[in-house]
Amino acid sequence: MKFIPLVWAAIRRKLSRSILVFAQVIIAFALFGALQGLTSGVDHAVAAAHADRLYVASKLDQRGALPISIVSWLKTVPAFRNVTFRFQFYSNYQRPDQPVPVCATDIDSFFAVYDEFKVDGPLASMRDIQDGAIVGVGTMRKYGWKVGQRVTVQSKPNRADGTGNWTFNIVGTWVNTASANEDDSQLLVANYRYVNESLPEGPARDKFKFAVVRVIDAAHAKQAGAMIDSHFENSMNETLTQSEQDLTAVRLMRLGDLETVAHRIVGATFFVLLFATGALMMQSIRERTPELAVLKALGFTDARVMALILLETVVLCVAGAAIGLWLGIRLLPMAADEFVEIAVPPSVFAQGLACAVLVALIGGAAAAWRGLRLRVADALANR
Repeated sequence: MKFIPLVWAAIRRKLSRSILVFAQVIIAFALFGALQGLTSGVDHAVAAAHADRLYVASKLDQRGALPISIVSWLKTVPAFRNVTFRFQFYSNYQRPDQPVPVCATDIDSFFAVYDEFKVDGPLASMRDIQDGAIVGVGTMRKYGWKVGQRVTVQSKPNRADGTGNWTFNIVGTWVNTASANEDDSQLLVANYRYVNESLPEGPARDKFKFAVVRVIDAAHAKQAGAMIDSHFENSMNETLTQSEQDLTAVRLMRLGDLETVAHRIVGATFFVLLFATGALMMQSIRERTPELAVLKALGFTDARVMALILLETVVLCVAGAAIGLWLGIRLLPMAADEFVEIAVPPSVFAQGLACAVLVALIGGAAAAWRGLRLRVADALANR
């Protein structure tokens, strides 16, 4: 406890220098927290993806569509627990900058496959109301929609009447219980029959963008995907089947090797921080040499003087690291477009604080050694 007033006095002795060290530490650990949180978010997004959910799309054209008859065959495979399909298109509400993603599907099988989607409203209403829709709570809140309201969105593909106006009757809402952010629930889920019959006669009808298969045993998901693709091999509708985890990993790989980049940036930042902290602490000790000599003359041992110097560095680094880590984690919502949810484990904070102590000990080692070797007579004689 005797060290606390001495440490505080040393920090306040030249406040501008202490603020400079403090600011450097905050910036370094804000970067550390953001990058480590980002890499943890990548790992979490991949781990949270369902390994037992397979996505079946066209192999020849990723933007293309497959005939609805494929879904009928998929439903005959005993290894599949649930099978659904999605015919999706993007629309906007009133203005081009107000998007509404639309998914036309079989309602019952859709919410059976995506069991993390909790529906508030009777699914039976969707069977009775052809133009019914179940809308994500994020979209409902964004545009102020209410259950029972009829809304019209504009989009391509055009309807059979030549317009791009699609009208839906909101019969319920849904929310993704696997996400902490309700605003992530954006999709407008509609009856496939209504959308399909509203399309003009031609190749667009009786098609879907991709099917979603829930296998009984996730351990056999890869074999099931290979079986699907082999069944349609060399046909006009060749398929490419991937698990949800694989799709998530591929999407995140577009950002590059985040872990390697993060480690290199953090390593370079800490390397520079070590030199900056060490130089500033050495300058501080040179200016305080007579004061340290007085402490030794009053009975402070060499080891206690060294500990006092190291404690000063540790206080600055740990306090700065705590603030920096908090700021870094606060920056992570900027990545919300890439991740459904970013979960920062407590280990990131623990690693950050451990690194702060290590930086403090290494950065203050030279200054502490100088204090240890200080001779009272030489210091008071300015030698």
